[in-house]
Amino acid sequence: MPYRVLIISHEHPDLSPGGAGIASYALFGGLQQVPEVEPFFLARTGAPGRQRTGTPFSTHRGRPDEILLYTDDADVFLFSQRSRYLIDQFLLLVAQIDPDVIHFHHYAFIGLELIAAARRFKPKIRIIFTLHEYWAICHHDGQMVKTQSMELCNEANPQECAACYKHIPPAEFLLRELFIKSHFEKVDLFIAPSEFLRQRYIAWGLPGWQIVVLENGIRAVQPPPPRPLADGERRSVFGFFGQITPFKGVLQLLSAFDCLDRFPPQLTAGIRLVINGAGIEINNPEYREAFTRLLAKTQPRAHFAGPYKNADLYRLMGTVDWVVVPSLWWENSPLVIQEGLAHRRPILCSDIGGMAEKVRRGKDGFHFPVGNPFELARLLVELAADEGIWERLRTTMRAPMTVGEAATRHLELYRDDSFALA
Repeated sequence: MPYRVLIISHEHPDLSPGGAGIASYALFGGLQQVPEVEPFFLARTGAPGRQRTGTPFSTHRGRPDEILLYTDDADVFLFSQRSRYLIDQFLLLVAQIDPDVIHFHHYAFIGLELIAAARRFKPKIRIIFTLHEYWAICHHDGQMVKTQSMELCNEANPQECAACYKHIPPAEFLLRELFIKSHFEKVDLFIAPSEFLRQRYIAWGLPGWQIVVLENGIRAVQPPPPRPLADGERRSVFGFFGQITPFKGVLQLLSAFDCLDRFPPQLTAGIRLVINGAGIEINNPEYREAFTRLLAKTQPRAHFAGPYKNADLYRLMGTVDWVVVPSLWWENSPLVIQEGLAHRRPILCSDIGGMAEKVRRGKDGFHFPVGNPFELARLLVELAADEGIWERLRTTMRAPMTVGEAATRHLELYRDDSFALA
């Protein structure tokens, strides 16, 4: 009998290009390459066009092992699934697949009740949970950043959380925490893609022995060759890749390029920025206006290339020398860092959280003070002036974990009974 694994995500990367969906789908693909393993991928969708009469499920593009779960009934504060019908239908799917392991990659928009329902339905089943960010801890989109000041949070408690959401009393935040933890108690093993995230959840109350650090795998790629340089040109083209949101620090990155005018022109000659990203249209008008204003102010140094597909990444990475990750929140294990490493493009990142952990200073790239445009500008100038540093970093950069390596390590954890609760 094949070893069956059901992977559950709150998004399918074909429909929503979020990091957790990409990571969970990559693991699904890696497990497909293991002969004795039969994986299934269940992804939530809220698109009404995906709803089917009589069932919340549909196959994705005719693939029987890729299933879409339609639901828009989950409570976004408690992560509670309000549809008893959907939970019952989920259990029918579990009975049909009969998995040895259910690996949850999220609960947002799905509902924590699916964890408890699976445990009651099949008490001996292995339940694994990958923690991709801090949503269980923080109601502010899991960012652990103050809603008004954008100040970083070092911990969460009901009083502090209520200060960010004045319409929600502290008691409600306490009940939220207790509700989430009551369902997390049904999990055999948690996986954290970074030690930083693991420590955050230990401080929040999860047992340290129950959380294992395992990085998400990334598809192995042949790195593009170094960008061809014209006579006298330097390694001075910097690239941003990812979603454009206030938390990702794009405005601070553009402000850094605005600060370049404070330096002598001979030091900033040739320094350019290419912003590759989507989502600008979903931000509030004030943010969109600030983005447009700074982009205009920094031209022709800065160029907004717009959204991109994963298939474009090799080509786009080949046009830049450095990858910049200027996020204002802690991050966990940003996919763009792994992509930069895989494509052999040194990383410049904010000096906090999972970013600082994943980028070894002076080996994989460099850190800069989070949210400080002038210090980032100073680093850009310094790196552009050093003719040999880019080549030196290319010899010391680590290789990120591949999908195949991640699949092998996950299977070891799936079968490790020392973590089993049942």
